[in-house]
Amino acid sequence: MREVALVGHGLMYDAIAAHLATGRKVACHGTAAHVGGAPDLLIAADDSWNTARTAQTRAAATALAVPWLRVRAELGQVVIGPMETPGVPGCVSCAERRRRRVRADQAGHRAIWRRHGEVLRERPSSWVTPLAATQVAELVAAEVASLSGGATPRTSLALLMVDLERLDVGVHPFLPDAFCGTCGDAPDDTAELADLVLEPRRMHRERSFRTRDVTQDLEELYVDKVCGLVGSISEWTAGVMAVASAGVGGRDGEVTGYGRAETRAAARRTAVLEGLERYGGAPGARRPSVRASFAEVAGHALDPRTLGLYPPERYRLPGFRYRPFDVDETYTWVWGYSFARKEPILVPESCAYYQNGHELVYEISNGCALGGSIEEAVLHGVLEVAERDAFLLTWYCRMPAPRIDISGVADRRLRLQHACVEAETGYDVSFHDISVEQRIPCVWAVAVNPRDDGRAATISAAGSSPDPERAIANALSEVAASIAPAGEKYDEHAEQARRMVDEPALVKEMEDHALLYAHPAAARRLDFLTRAPGRRRPADIGDTRGFSGTDLTSVLNETVGRYLETGLDVIVIDQTGTEHRAGGLACVKVLIPGTLSMTFGHDYRRLHDLPRLLTVPRLLGHRDRDLAPEELASDPHPFP
Repeated sequence: MREVALVGHGLMYDAIAAHLATGRKVACHGTAAHVGGAPDLLIAADDSWNTARTAQTRAAATALAVPWLRVRAELGQVVIGPMETPGVPGCVSCAERRRRRVRADQAGHRAIWRRHGEVLRERPSSWVTPLAATQVAELVAAEVASLSGGATPRTSLALLMVDLERLDVGVHPFLPDAFCGTCGDAPDDTAELADLVLEPRRMHRERSFRTRDVTQDLEELYVDKVCGLVGSISEWTAGVMAVASAGVGGRDGEVTGYGRAETRAAARRTAVLEGLERYGGAPGARRPSVRASFAEVAGHALDPRTLGLYPPERYRLPGFRYRPFDVDETYTWVWGYSFARKEPILVPESCAYYQNGHELVYEISNGCALGGSIEEAVLHGVLEVAERDAFLLTWYCRMPAPRIDISGVADRRLRLQHACVEAETGYDVSFHDISVEQRIPCVWAVAVNPRDDGRAATISAAGSSPDPERAIANALSEVAASIAPAGEKYDEHAEQARRMVDEPALVKEMEDHALLYAHPAAARRLDFLTRAPGRRRPADIGDTRGFSGTDLTSVLNETVGRYLETGLDVIVIDQTGTEHRAGGLACVKVLIPGTLSMTFGHDYRRLHDLPRLLTVPRLLGHRDRDLAPEELASDPHPFP
């Protein structure tokens, strides 16, 4: 490297100039506007928290087509990097976005800037001593040497942070943001990008329904307290289950992923993966390019009314967040893939992503899934739709759900886990077959408090899988992890639960559903489930024909085929962003028009104009005629 241009002022500026002067030309300038010649690198150094230097130096580096390195003091620390190359993803703005999203006290940080921002920008930090400046200069010199020698600098997609009290150095990697206004490379959404061609995928282990085993290296890529996609992971136990939560810096605020597993490592891993899945719930893979009315695009668009909207009277409720669908109103659309049409299809963005303002309906992570391949992600997205659809159909139609006798399961660990959960919590946990007409194994788990001791009366959960025993295991892990939180919530809000028994409109949030059915009076509504006649062996849950072997794509085709055979479409929206691809992952949202979507808040339930809701009990042989709308249960559902 022949020449380095240095801009700025202060102790660090002087120390860097002195360190770099040996063996190369260093052109020193007060501001980036004065940089001339043909330097190979720009460095901007300030002893203050100078935020204006970024735009000035970036403009100069872009004009000269050279990389640049930022060095500045913040409160108690010096931040070096990232090394930014014009036009290459992973810039200073990306790093700052990541930092902002995972910052523990964002409100406090904003308050400091509102009150002291001008001083912080202008006044040199008193913590920057000559010794600290020398250490920073040595770190910067090492970055320059790496760049000169053709090696990758440590500040490529990473920040170096020097603690000015202890003078220790931390390295904090970050991922580029495809929607960054400076270096973002998210493509426009097109039909061609949505086209889906399935490839053969072998399971990494038979009956795993996963194409690879994601290892603990996941945390190295995604978890960093300063600028990781995941800022922190918390851990606790629930019965015999290890539970973890991962806080993810989402585009519209923090989202949380949860993991429940037999070991702490597995729970942490699952929490990160679920967090990555939920990160995909905000648009970030492609830039939407279609704004049109349904009347204009109806020939190649999904009619959102087939997803279940709201009856006319619901829109008249005070404070109701949504407006009726209008075929002539302009909406934002994104491209998905329709298995029934075998071609791309336009889907309302508010149905494809659930973190974008809810333009049409209350939408959550229903049908969202992550996988080691697009085929794996789609399979698990379909399974989640199946699980929640089966749960809601069983609830609103009050369909019989035979109890499953788990004494006959082949997996001995499952029997032991069930026994341990009951022994440690004091709850009786039963499992019920709620599989519907597609015959995909779906299970409702309910934990019942057998004593009148003031604790939560019931807790519900569900699970699904092509393997009945895995469906039971999934439901058990969900209900086991929910017992303690439900109990704590009920201890604090028992009176609120009592009021919700008679006033369903008070059920407004996700936690309210579990809280309501912690009350004994509401728990009696589950008698149709817990007193259901008959017993069923695990092997008799659903229909597992077509789900054998190690070809995951074959299982996916069988699963999708069952929906197509029953007159339903399966639509896939690929939510995979650069962050997912960095870990070799795929993220999708699956919509199956005609199925019931899980919602939270009783006023936001979506049951209107879904004919299948009235016909499934007859199709399954539970009734000799279709239900009438007034025969549906009117109580809030108990899904946690």
